[in-house]
Amino acid sequence: MPEKQTTINTEASAEIKKLESKIKTNTVAIVITQIIAAGIIAGGIFGMTKAGFALLGVALFFAALTEIFSISLIKENKNIRRRIGIEKTRPASNIVFADPLYKNKGYTYPQASELYCRQTGKRDKDLTPEDKAMIRQYSYDDFAYLLMWIIENDLYRPTNDFDEDEASEAKTYVAKIKRREALPTDYLESYEGYFMEDGIRKKARPFVISYFKGSYEDEVREFARENLNSELYGFPFRWEDYDTFKAKIDAAYKKFQEEFSKK
Repeated sequence: MPEKQTTINTEASAEIKKLESKIKTNTVAIVITQIIAAGIIAGGIFGMTKAGFALLGVALFFAALTEIFSISLIKENKNIRRRIGIEKTRPASNIVFADPLYKNKGYTYPQASELYCRQTGKRDKDLTPEDKAMIRQYSYDDFAYLLMWIIENDLYRPTNDFDEDEASEAKTYVAKIKRREALPTDYLESYEGYFMEDGIRKKARPFVISYFKGSYEDEVREFARENLNSELYGFPFRWEDYDTFKAKIDAAYKKFQEEFSKK
């Protein structure tokens, strides 16, 4: 058997470096704060006037803050050392962690909210939790149809970022969506608006990536305008709409396969 290597995962190393930099910065801040606090305490002790007592109170406040900072730093140090220890015991892996194909950390929510309020006549401050849940559905208009197509055509695979339990949970959830017992927008909501490139099987990954970054969004916009009398981020996911739109994805996939076979 080949000898196991004990290299630290590149991604973890980058995070560790950031934490170490943060700790150095915080340490300098603490030292400076403690010097200032000590000076104020000294002033308070030697000048026991009302102003002196006030300064002493301020000093004690600063001292408490520095203690909180110190505790935070100790915890961060322990976390860094624990991660380094874990990563050093892991064998080197050939697994390549993919980039996000879709990343929506609420970026489209304001636009979706504006369209929803325009449709319903509601004001932002009057929105209920149910309204906000619907708005979040609207905000995924730019990916929901394509995600459903991936799932429906058995092209989904758990990303390399998932551990065994997470992968099993994701497969179960996706199977539920395929049976149409849940929505693809529910998946995006559960995973904080992320969908990774390696969440697609290799045979269709090049197509999905190029299509999504190419003509897909324009086709959804046109579909919404012509069939739903709506703008992008202004409609919920509905099965009947998806069943109509998916013919466009099928056609694009067929064209991609034909062009690829000629190469």
